[in-house]
Amino acid sequence: MACNFSFDLNESAATIVAKAKDAISKAGGTFTGNDASGDFVLSTFAGKIVGSYTVLASSLEIAITNKPIFVSCSMIEQELRKFL
Repeated sequence: MACNFSFDLNESAATIVAKAKDAISKAGGTFTGNDASGDFVLSTFAGKIVGSYTVLASSLEIAITNKPIFVSCSMIEQELRKFL
């Protein structure tokens, strides 16, 4: 099941992407991309979360393409809001 999220940009795209990269890297995940788009993989206790992001004019669009069945989209969104 895929999850899609949209977050308003309250900071520059470069700042948001840097925060995301730092958080995912510190959690042991991988992050590839730039200020416009990219991909990430994060391992959790329940399995891997795989997704991509795209920066638009005033928002950050995140698509989760693979996640553990026991991890809900709302749980992922809640964690993303903490970092962003």
